[in-house]
Amino acid sequence: MTQERTREWTDGTHREYHERQFERVYRSTVHFCDWAERLGFLGGQAERRILDVGAGLGANAAYMAERFPGTRVVGMDLSEELVAGGNEILRNRGIANAELIQGDLFALPANFRGAFDGVVSYQVLSWLPDYRAALQALAALDVGWIAATSLFYEGDIDCTIQVRDYTTPASGQAFRDTYYNVYALPRVQALCAELGYPAFHRTRFEIDVDLAAPATGGMGTYTERLADGRRLQISGPLLMPWYFVLAARS
Repeated sequence: MTQERTREWTDGTHREYHERQFERVYRSTVHFCDWAERLGFLGGQAERRILDVGAGLGANAAYMAERFPGTRVVGMDLSEELVAGGNEILRNRGIANAELIQGDLFALPANFRGAFDGVVSYQVLSWLPDYRAALQALAALDVGWIAATSLFYEGDIDCTIQVRDYTTPASGQAFRDTYYNVYALPRVQALCAELGYPAFHRTRFEIDVDLAAPATGGMGTYTERLADGRRLQISGPLLMPWYFVLAARS
């Protein structure tokens, strides 16, 4: 991801974000696995090999490995520091069917092709400058399905959103520079079909817990209740339209 992604999630300053997922699995991860299991892509008796791209410390990989013991999960991240720390956590927790490796989405090893049944990307696509190159790289792995949790819109509108968060300076500058892009689902679906994945599933993620706003006033998801009881997810000044998508060969 060196050519496509800024360093906001790989420079070590978000380690606490990754660590707390081990203590309390994010609801989006649980709901995604529920959804993918209902669709038949996770769980069951089949032995599967899953690649988790942008795995961070590996909390999501650990959750999938523990929940689906017949599944082997390989988590990949650009940060050597996070990979080393995550593997130590996995060893200490005795999770033998998950491991982390250092790697770049846009420079995947040749032996990855055909090595996995499916690939999942949690909270990564919207933090890239664009989704097209990422999906093309994942499709080149020749997996049975590609899944992502990210920010999407039902209409035919893409939004490129670049955030400068002055509450968390980083990398020797006065702000953290981050993408929070929202992608048009019809465009994403069309690209997946073009790449050989015509069976397209999607669902809006409706969070079922209340989240407090960050004390710093900066970016970080929190919720506000609507009159009908549903929760809006917000980060800083932005609404967060979370979706799960999964594109399969058939």
